[in-house]
Amino acid sequence: MPQFNAKSFPSQIFWLVITFSILYIVVTWVLLPRIRENIRLRKNKVSNNLERSEAIKDDIEKMIKEYDLKINEAKENVSSMIKKSVLKSADEFNSQVNIVKKQIEIKQKEVESNLSKYKNDIEENTIDASASVAVEIINKIISKKITTEDIKPLFKNINQADRG
Repeated sequence: MPQFNAKSFPSQIFWLVITFSILYIVVTWVLLPRIRENIRLRKNKVSNNLERSEAIKDDIEKMIKEYDLKINEAKENVSSMIKKSVLKSADEFNSQVNIVKKQIEIKQKEVESNLSKYKNDIEENTIDASASVAVEIINKIISKKITTEDIKPLFKNINQADRG
């Protein structure tokens, strides 16, 4: 085999050194810088993505806080509106109750006046009827003629004495 021939060793070593030197130079000056550049770009891209993700996370947290504040504010507004409406309805209810009470008082006064008129009418009718009956009884017992106008004052006096 020619590779094992000792006469060709110096030329093989020469070409080996040249080939490896060229390979070393190509790898060191061409391939490794490109690989380093790609690694650096990837690191930069990853760090930029991390920074952007942190910024987005912070923005989302701010949005969540603003959302919570708006929800709390809306809840407070709703509760205050409910309180106002409850107070307003209570006031309206009370005013309606007062109006009804006044109407009831007016009706009560009307009924009381009607009752007192009715009572007076009944008393008058009772006095008239009693006087008529008394006149008839007296006229039958005594031969003297008495009218109801003579007896009415007596019954009125008796009625007033019963009241007092």
